[in-house]
Amino acid sequence: MGKLLLNQFTKKLAEKTRKNNSLGLSSVKINFTDVQNKKNQKFIGCLSKYLINEKIRKSIFKINDCTIKYGSFTQQNKYGAQSVFYLTLSLIELSKENVEKWECILFECDDINENEVEVRSFDNGENAIKYFVNQIINLCNN
Repeated sequence: MGKLLLNQFTKKLAEKTRKNNSLGLSSVKINFTDVQNKKNQKFIGCLSKYLINEKIRKSIFKINDCTIKYGSFTQQNKYGAQSVFYLTLSLIELSKENVEKWECILFECDDINENEVEVRSFDNGENAIKYFVNQIINLCNN
């Protein structure tokens, strides 16, 4: 075993840490919590206007701050077997210029795998939520 000098070790460790810390510094400070808060406010604001139906509202689950999922329901797929379907709505992007990017995805799950049946993108929250609610109503009526 070699001798370990504690002073040399701590000095080298401090140098390495200082070098690694300076690598990640950017010249422009970004307040990520502020961006996330604006995105959350936009997402919740759009949802609160259109999710009036209490039955639908109670069956929606929050996946993360900007994604919701309409609970799973079973239907017969095109092969005659039972599949579980669920619908997600996400606010993907909200820029400083208030450019929005929403995505609504219908998933089909069977015993073997999970597939995206339909993916729709929107640039307006109102249109995305109207489509989301209409998809829920259509899927529940079938």
